[in-house]
Amino acid sequence: MRVLDDTVRRARPSSGTGSLGDFSMSGVVGVVLLLCAGAAVFVALSWWQRSWPETPVFARPRPSGAVERGLWPDANAGFFTDRGFLFRKRHFFVATGCPPTRIADFSSLDVRRRAQPVRVARVGIRSWWWFEDAFYRESAGYSEGDVVALVREREHREQARRDRAKLISELDANLRKRDQE
Repeated sequence: MRVLDDTVRRARPSSGTGSLGDFSMSGVVGVVLLLCAGAAVFVALSWWQRSWPETPVFARPRPSGAVERGLWPDANAGFFTDRGFLFRKRHFFVATGCPPTRIADFSSLDVRRRAQPVRVARVGIRSWWWFEDAFYRESAGYSEGDVVALVREREHREQARRDRAKLISELDANLRKRDQE
């Protein structure tokens, strides 16, 4: 009789969680493993996207040699955006001789550059400034005030050149008109 009772006790679950409990527990473990695998894939993709952007040919640093006097417009300069770790937006500046440089405070630079020049990047002795709607390169160690003065001087010279060209064109038209009379 005692053998029969032991057999019945083994056949009957004591806690009431027989094979049904085992099935739900393995389902939970499966879901947890699936979520972990999904998270690992997400992190791996995010990490892969975190790689540094490729440097364009024009942006490869060149030996500076002698110090260039003056402030020069840089037509290759600009910003681009990509997605980094966890797909966060990253801003990079690239210019002639300046490889991609990460810019942490792009929005504040964008606001400040409208009223005053802001230094965007520096590679060796070269610096790149952003002022109003243009980028400028220099290697003489200029300050913000120097950049404003040089930009305004450049604008005045350009305006004087346009005025002179217009005056010469009008003078030439008047001379032709007089010669025809």
